[in-house]
This record gives sequence, structure tokens and C-alpha cells, in this order.
Amino acid sequence: MAEAFANRTEDLAATSEIDGDEIGDSLPGSALRHRAADVAEDEDEAEDEVEKKSEWLLRSLPTMAVGIVIGVAIALGGMGFADTGKGNAPATNSDGKVAAAGATGAAQVNLPGASQTVTVAGVKSDRIARAMEATGTVQALDLLPILPQSPGLQIQQVLVDEGDFVTAGQVMAILDDSVVRSQILDAQAQVESLRSSQIQTEAGVWQAKSALEQAQAGESEAQAAISQAQAAKSEAEAGLRSAIAAKSEVEAALAGAQAAKVEAEAGRAQAVANLARAKAELAQAERELQRYQSLASAGAISQQELDNRLTTVENALEAVRVAEANIKSADARIQSAVANISSTEARVKSVESNVSSAAARVESAVANIRNAEARLERAAANVTSAQSQVESARATVNSAAANVISSQARAEQVQTQGDRTLVRAPASGIVAERIARVGDVTSGSGKLFSIIANGELELHVKVPETQLPLVKIGASVKVTSDADSRIDLQGTVREISPLIDANSRQATVKVSLPSSDLLRSGMFLRAALTTSTTEGLIVPAKAVLPQADGSSIVYRLKDNDIVEAQPVQVGQVINAVGNDLSKATIEIQSGLEVGDAIVVDGAAFVKNGDRVKVVDN
Repeated sequence: MAEAFANRTEDLAATSEIDGDEIGDSLPGSALRHRAADVAEDEDEAEDEVEKKSEWLLRSLPTMAVGIVIGVAIALGGMGFADTGKGNAPATNSDGKVAAAGATGAAQVNLPGASQTVTVAGVKSDRIARAMEATGTVQALDLLPILPQSPGLQIQQVLVDEGDFVTAGQVMAILDDSVVRSQILDAQAQVESLRSSQIQTEAGVWQAKSALEQAQAGESEAQAAISQAQAAKSEAEAGLRSAIAAKSEVEAALAGAQAAKVEAEAGRAQAVANLARAKAELAQAERELQRYQSLASAGAISQQELDNRLTTVENALEAVRVAEANIKSADARIQSAVANISSTEARVKSVESNVSSAAARVESAVANIRNAEARLERAAANVTSAQSQVESARATVNSAAANVISSQARAEQVQTQGDRTLVRAPASGIVAERIARVGDVTSGSGKLFSIIANGELELHVKVPETQLPLVKIGASVKVTSDADSRIDLQGTVREISPLIDANSRQATVKVSLPSSDLLRSGMFLRAALTTSTTEGLIVPAKAVLPQADGSSIVYRLKDNDIVEAQPVQVGQVINAVGNDLSKATIEIQSGLEVGDAIVVDGAAFVKNGDRVKVVDN
């Protein structure tokens, strides 16, 4: 606010200097010089007084409303200007107007045709945001705890401090790795020892393979001898096959005859079965006929039914005759098949003699082959033994390789434990807490650091449940600080808590904050949450003059450049930069209309009915 007062003083000083130049044209040169010297001497005293009173106002500002702040500011400015006239009381002319005044001590005399130099602005219509005032605490959007991955180790170095920015993977602390280094060396030594054993077992594999090759050579020689014996056997087998083929033809004929006999016997068996069934059916039909004849004699059934039973008996008799004929036919086929079998069996005995002779020649060849195969078996046994030795050696190598792999895995595990002695940042952000100290011993649940992920902060604002419906997601929020006037940020409502505190009847509204070096987690800030926007009238804040009774006025420009004091009802201040009101506007709730021209610069030095000189802003 001190800056606002300073800017206001400079504006008034510029206005007074303009008036002094104009008055200089009508005053004697010596009088003007004396007056300017007096005013220049008083100017320093006025500025000191304004600065002291401005500082007092800053200390009292949190308890004052916006309108009273502006009124006190202007009042103090007026006091400063009044003090500049000490020893040089302002003269008045015949109509009672002040003859000399100024913020910087510049002389101003009301002469015929002279006027106060001012700037004017028009009353405008604009959209005005309505806001709800609340307070809250700055907190991290995502606070990441950093715990040690290897508990029970002493902290040797801490490389970051609170407030430092770290990147993902950056080393934040180093733990004692002496035990882990020893374990790594032991694991590496074990790996080397197992690798040496693996090399020795691989040499045994080569020796076993050499013995296998020798056995395989002996096996090849035995296979060659077998091949020669098998060639002789093949010739004998060819003769045997010829004899067997002839025997097969005769046996096929015998089998055909035997099959015919079996078929004829099967046909006879079927015919016998059919005869038995026909006889059974005939007996049943005859019994039924006798019963029906008795019923017919008694007049219990018709002649037609009796005739049907007679027909059934006749059909059964015919079936018996047919079955007996089939049996005779089957007997004839069986006798013919038996004759064919006897003839064929005689041929079989003849060809079997030929087969026996050929088989004797084959047996001789087989004996030769057996001798060669015996040699091959001995060679194969040698090969098998050599292969067993190779497999055993390979199993030993595989076991050694597995041991090496297991040892390497253990070494990698220990190495991983060694890597865990470096405490790294899981994500980029700002170090919010540093609990770790050199010499401390880590525990599984003991936090070492906490990081504000990506440095993102948010403001947790408490809003009463009665006002909560006014707050909307995405609404803009003006964030300021009572402790630091530099904090003047624009945030956005990110989240509205679904829970309301049962004791305070308040809900938490989370406001996203822009990145700023001025913000710290835990800060107490003020928030103006936009709830709605309405159409309203605005004027420059410098044009509004608060009065001692709490009201406010502006000077409206009338015809002939005459100013008129117009009481107004003010609303909220808009676009104030901290305590700087030089570019701010203020809402006019009543007293003015769109297009009215009001005095801005110089408003503090005119009164109702004064004629002014309007210059460009």
C-alpha cells in the first residue's frame, strides 16, 4: 500500500507542477521564485510524513475494509499536502477559494480564468467477478516418502537438503556398504572357483569322447563283417522265399477249402436253428387252433377267426419243410469242402519238403551272421560304455555349470543389495523433509526424506458447508499472503472434498497453484474464490475519495468544466497488484451511470463547483 500512496503522491505532484507553470505567467518573477523555494523546502518534510503514516497504515491494514483503506490513504495524502503549507498559509481570494496548494509544493493561485489541471475517465460497464474470501494452508499435491531399501545400514553421506530440487534417480544419500562389499567379493570368488571346476570337468568330457570314437571304429568293422554274411544269407533266403511262396499258394487253397467247409457248417447250423424255431412255431399254432376250435364250437368266436388260425398252422408247416430242405443242402456243401481239403493237404506236404531244404541253407547263412553279430555286440558294448562315460562327464559339466549359474545369481543378488545402499529419488521434485542424518542406522519403516513430486503445490482452503454450493471445479482463485505482499497468484479449484468435518462443519477445497519460488508447503494464504460474475460499473480506484464518515465521493465533470461532488456506493476493488492501486478499478454500485466523466488525477485538490482544466492522461 505504501507504493500506492507513493504513486498517488507523484500523480498529484505532476498536477501541481502543471499549475505552477501556468501561474508563473501571471505572477511576478521574484514572488514565484520565493514561493517555489518555500514549497521545495517543505516538500521533503511532506514526503517523510506521508511515508511514516503509510508504514503505520500497513501495520493496521489486515483489520481494515477496502473502502476505509482507500479513505485513510487519501486522508494521509491530504495531511501531507496540508503540512507542506507550514509557514506559508494558503491565501484565499474574495470568493473563498484556496489560492495556493499542492502535493509537491508547487504554487497554485486562483486567478480569473485559471483552473486546476485534472484528468478524467468515463464510467464503464464490465463483467465483475464475485468472490468468496477464505484462508488455507499450502500443501504438496503429492508428497512421496523415501524409505531405505536396505534396513540396518548406517548412513554415511547425505547429499541433498530441504528445498533442493532432485531428478528421478538422483542419489540422495549413501549407506554403509562395507558388509555388502565383502559379500560381493566372497560371491565373486566362489564364482571363479566353480568356473575352474567346470573347466576340469569339460576336459574329462573330451577324454570320454576319444574313447567313444575308438569303440565306434571297432563297431564299424564288425558291421562290415555282418554285411558280408547277410549277403550270403540273402541268396539262401531268396530260395527259401520261392519255396515258401509255393507253400503259401497251396496253404491258401487249403485255407479256401477250409473256409468253404466252415461256411457250409455255419449255413447248416443256421438251418438247424431255423428248423427248431419253425417247429416251435408250428406247435404253438396247433395249440392255438385247438383252443379256437373249442371256442368256435361254443359259438364264442366267428368262423373268420378260426380260419385265420388254420392259415397260421399251414404257414408253420411250410416253414418246417423249408428248414429241413436247407439242412440237406448244407450237408452236401460240407461233404464237397471236406473232399477239397484232403486234396489240398497232400499238396501242402509236398511243398513243405521244399521249404525245409531251403530253410537249411538259410540257417547256415544265419550262423555266419551270428558270429559277425557277436563281434558287433562286443564292439557295441564298448561304444555303450564309452557313451556312458561321455554322458557322465557331461552330467558333471552340467552340474558344474549349474553351480556357476547359481553362484552368479547369488553374486548378482549381493550386487543388487550393494546398489540399494544408494538412496535414489523415485521421481523429480523438491525435497520437503530431510530426516536422514549421517551416522543414523536405517530401519524398514523409518522415512529418510519426503519429496514434493514435480514441485507441485496446492492450497487447501476451508469452506463452510453453507457456502460450499457456490464453489465450482475450475473456478479461478486469487491467492495472496498477509505476510508477503509479493504473493499475488491466480489459481484454479481442482477438487472439492466429498467429506465435511463434523466438528467445524467445513469442507476442504483444493486449489491448484502455479509454480512460484515464493511458495512453501505449510504457508498460510488467503484465497478469493470466484463464485459468479455480474455486469457492473467500474471507475479507476484513484477517482474515489473516501470520506471521514465512511462514505465515498467522486467528482463528476459537468458543463463548462465544472466539477460536482457525487456520493457513490462502492463495491470490490479489481485488478489491484498487491497494495498498488494505481492500475486498479473499483466497482460502483450506485451514484453513477455509464458514460459519466469523472475526475481521476487531481481529484484530491478540487471541491464541489470548481472549474478545472482537463488534460490528456
